[in-house]
Amino acid sequence: MKTIFPILFFIIFALPAQAQQPALSFGGSTLGATFEAGYRLGPNFGLRGIAGFGSAGFSSDYNGTPLTGTANIGGAGLLADIYFGGGGRITAGGISQNYGADLAITGDITVEGTTFNNVDIAGSIDTVNRVAPVVAIGYEKIFRNNWGVSADLGALYTGGFSLTATDNSTQIPQVDLDSELSSTNAELGQITILPFVKLSVSFTF
Repeated sequence: MKTIFPILFFIIFALPAQAQQPALSFGGSTLGATFEAGYRLGPNFGLRGIAGFGSAGFSSDYNGTPLTGTANIGGAGLLADIYFGGGGRITAGGISQNYGADLAITGDITVEGTTFNNVDIAGSIDTVNRVAPVVAIGYEKIFRNNWGVSADLGALYTGGFSLTATDNSTQIPQVDLDSELSSTNAELGQITILPFVKLSVSFTF
């Protein structure tokens, strides 16, 4: 076991004179518009701080009642990269992600067999894991003018999603509303993995 630590030390910090300077990158990913700040601690190891954001409105219906909402993506986190030559890399880290949606239902609706008029339901969809572990494989190419391109392909572990809702008109008992949403939550709870895909352009200082 004692021999492992010198090997790890060499992989991470060997040849420090060849370590790259800080780099900034901009691009798009499944986190939305994406910004990164990275630093290569050695030829085989690097760290990246990543942040992304995005949202979009939508409209639908629930049991015939108009539903509107805003879907959100994005988040911020830290990624560790191990480079294995030729620009390839393996990545692992964690992202405090912002996947979810805010919902609103107004009008007449039937819940658990009872019809309620002019309800005002506010709901939200959130992930079980606030911080999602991420693993990916990637590629980075730095050109002589310090500009570069990179790509990542991997997965985020969300732990599943859950939907909560409250009737602000106070007509629908919360226990009935929770029962109505139970089948939807059973389906959302099975969405435990989301893709992590990123393309970006970088500049090394």
